Amino acid sequence: MREVGALLAVAAVLVWRPPWAWVRLRTERGARRRPGPRSFLALAGLGSALSLSTLPPAPTILAWTGMAVAVAAGVRYARSRARLARLAVRDECQLVIDGLVGELRSGIPPATAVQRLEGEAPILRPAAMAAMTGGDVAAALVEVGRRPGAGSLGSLGQAWAVSQACGVPLADTLERVREAAREEHELDRELSTGVAPARATALLVIAMPPLGLGLGTGLGVDPLRVVTTTTAGALCVALGVAFAVAGVLWIERIADRLEAGG
Repeated sequence: MREVGALLAVAAVLVWRPPWAWVRLRTERGARRRPGPRSFLALAGLGSALSLSTLPPAPTILAWTGMAVAVAAGVRYARSRARLARLAVRDECQLVIDGLVGELRSGIPPATAVQRLEGEAPILRPAAMAAMTGGDVAAALVEVGRRPGAGSLGSLGQAWAVSQACGVPLADTLERVREAAREEHELDRELSTGVAPARATALLVIAMPPLGLGLGTGLGVDPLRVVTTTTAGALCVALGVAFAVAGVLWIERIADRLEAGG
């Protein structure tokens, strides 16, 4: 396994600093960049190389495989949290637009309506502060609309600016914004329903390696002994888990891009 460790060390160095980066002239020597995925991969490669050179190979391979699964699970969890947060922001923006339409139809000025709705929708706080201090409410709404899931507030800010520039009643324009937001909401719901089977498939892919070990035990073989005591068995597990994790992350990425409209 020393040869494998040496190869991993060389690969880690090449990932961290590719050959073309050695001869490239750097003009930003003083700027320090945050470590990216390449640096973490390089550190993981060096750590695995050192551990394989000094520790028993099979348990070491299984330990690094477990850490890779933990990292992949963390990435999947973070993406799920981001998706849920985006959906929550989208629903809050829909409530804001519905509330503004009702307030404006009852004769309340737009600036006052924004301040009244800020207590129920914290996402309106920048716009409410702008309305309270006489600032640019439209620009504040457009800025808030750059957040994930808050695109409808960006459209509201543009409608607000057009209403102020042309004297068009904001309520009529806001009705069109609300209809467009509802159509987008329905489209997102259909996309979420469509990618649900793909996400279920990802969960099935995760369960395949343990199911394979259970199947081997049921057939009278002792796969756990082979996996935990032989290098070939540990490598087979590592390779299978790597394919499974790559498939799960690939499915999640495709589903996220579809839901985000990309």
